[in-house]
Amino acid sequence: MRMIIDSRLPSMTRSRLIPTLCLLTGCLVASPLLQAQNTDWTPLNLAMTDAVVIPAYERFAAATAPLARNAAGFCAAIDADSLAALQQDFSAAYDGWQGVQHIQFGPITWFNWNFRLQFWPDDKGTGARQLDALLATADPAVLVPEAFAQQSVGVQGFPALERLLFSDDSLVALQNEPYRCQTVQAISRNLDDIASGVAQRWRDEFRTTVANADERGFFESAEDATIDYLKAVVESVRRIQQQKVQPVLGDNQAAARERRAEAWRMDRSVQHMRTNVAALAALFNDSAPALSSVLQPADLPNIQQAFATLQQHLADAPDSMNTAITTAEGYAAFKQVDADLDALFELLEAGVKGTDLYLGFNSLDGD
Repeated sequence: MRMIIDSRLPSMTRSRLIPTLCLLTGCLVASPLLQAQNTDWTPLNLAMTDAVVIPAYERFAAATAPLARNAAGFCAAIDADSLAALQQDFSAAYDGWQGVQHIQFGPITWFNWNFRLQFWPDDKGTGARQLDALLATADPAVLVPEAFAQQSVGVQGFPALERLLFSDDSLVALQNEPYRCQTVQAISRNLDDIASGVAQRWRDEFRTTVANADERGFFESAEDATIDYLKAVVESVRRIQQQKVQPVLGDNQAAARERRAEAWRMDRSVQHMRTNVAALAALFNDSAPALSSVLQPADLPNIQQAFATLQQHLADAPDSMNTAITTAEGYAAFKQVDADLDALFELLEAGVKGTDLYLGFNSLDGD
């Protein structure tokens, strides 16, 4: 997890805090050589911000709006058709989140927004227990927007709403328990509030922070912002591998477990990974100038081919990971995806080492 230093602290205070925090969390910093070059990274940062990041957040906000709107009237007449329609709205909103899930800096870290959207992985089942406790209270006051925003992150986001909408008994439970349905409405509204809030903050506030990076703000320099964008690509490749693929596959097919997958109840984990990788490729390539331009030209063909290979294998893989891991062929398809992710990460990491950018250690590797 990245440690945020309050930009309101005096520069000297922050300079004393950062070395200590780096020892605890691992920092992403520009190398002395890059700083000596005094390269102007601002045009690249703004190109990525304007062409890729803000549009992705706006798509996310646009996807959560129908979910909140349709959930508001859902409880009046619950049947199989209305539940299926709301499930579709939920799937679209969750897909929108997958398109920006890799951006773990900036406004998404404010107000605990990232964890409130998705408290996952949740290996100890904390979110499920917290949701059960909330439902047991049946207290309408808790669901008021201001109060709900203060509840535990385990009840506020996508995993909690997935459980309410996609469990085997969801239809009967929602029909028979009004408070459960009211909780669906509260979570849907909360997701939309957060998505629209993050999009608005990027558009109206954080873009200016990116454009004017200096030691008084979130970024101490423009190269720090570039490095955060590069880290969003490199570390997210490893995160997909270590959180979304390997825990499901286990050490062998006999040890595979579908419930370790993201969004296993709705069986949408494969689509999520497809969206994740497409978003990473877009951040790497789809601006002018592009983030890929910071790497050595000689390294790019192999990296681009690794992206293409991974995307092709994900496209060819079964849509249902739940079913796939029960067959030798399906299991092998996702072992290939695991290998593709590993290869892409190694190429990206080697490519970064060929530049004057220093990413520090990857916290996911526990180094």
